[in-house]
Amino acid sequence: MFRILMLAGLMLATASCRTKYQPQTVEVVDPGPPQRVLPTIRVIDPGLTPRKPLRYRVRPGQQEVLYLELVRAQAMQSGQQTTQSGIPPIQLEVKMGPAEPTPQGFIRHPVQVTQIRMSSVADQMSPAQRERMEQTLAPLLQVRGWSEMDIQGRVRRGEFRGLEDVPPDLRTMLGNIRSALLSIPFPDEPLGVRARWEVERKVQFSGVWVDQIVTYHIDQMTDDEVALQVTARQTAQPQAMSGGRLEVYQSSIIGSAVARLQHFTSFSEAEATTQMRVSQPSQSGERRMIRVETRTAVKLYPEEEAASFGKDEPEEEPADPEDAKVITDPGKQKLKWYTP
Repeated sequence: MFRILMLAGLMLATASCRTKYQPQTVEVVDPGPPQRVLPTIRVIDPGLTPRKPLRYRVRPGQQEVLYLELVRAQAMQSGQQTTQSGIPPIQLEVKMGPAEPTPQGFIRHPVQVTQIRMSSVADQMSPAQRERMEQTLAPLLQVRGWSEMDIQGRVRRGEFRGLEDVPPDLRTMLGNIRSALLSIPFPDEPLGVRARWEVERKVQFSGVWVDQIVTYHIDQMTDDEVALQVTARQTAQPQAMSGGRLEVYQSSIIGSAVARLQHFTSFSEAEATTQMRVSQPSQSGERRMIRVETRTAVKLYPEEEAASFGKDEPEEEPADPEDAKVITDPGKQKLKWYTP
């Protein structure tokens, strides 16, 4: 299991999962014709021979259960004041399917978040903190919809309902996961071991337009699975956003994945670091600058591994407490999380 970064004051995940919620019914509306804007896919190196086209082979009626585990730590600095926050380890159960072929030759499948679990880290919280955390996470159970992809793994269209009640930062985090890790698009060209290709697209998170480039590198491949290394980078131009103006945005993701050619989704694990600067008007009339750094760890895995969520992990030596509050400008940021 990959190492999880925690916010200051919280312990590493231990023991069993406690909190469970039940899904709510949300109406899903078909948005109409497929969206034709596809990502740009560029092959950097086709890899070693033998090579073959990589295509998904999802059966009609197929259903899957996927578990998404994540943790997030965030530091925000405004002037001389620094605050830290985050989300302790949580596990989402996501049900997908049954798969249904479309007249266009795509595969359509419903998607629904059916359960949320918090690790026993939540037991270290005060009752008020735990209640706020549950209120933050509960809207995720209203998220459901459907998605269509072609045999190359390119998402053609989709519709999700319930996201409007999910906090913006959590919605952005889920968007990052979905766009970089959940489905792996393959190029037209045949590929072999050591192949590399880039997938470039514009994505929108919480009203902010972001340029994203994801690079995939094949380590191993069989007839049914492709093991890859994944890196991604995101940048954004200065633009207006809710509550202020985005001045600087950059994000990097590094991880690994296994594309399962007979399934909707991949298994993957990754860590992401995002830095941003936002300017806001102040009472004095001058604009104040807010610096934010967010670190996220995420893992997508099958049902047979779900029981290991929240089990003990080796503890790390705590960092120097003085280093825990260091934040510099984006591009030079250094932020250390520690458990006192």
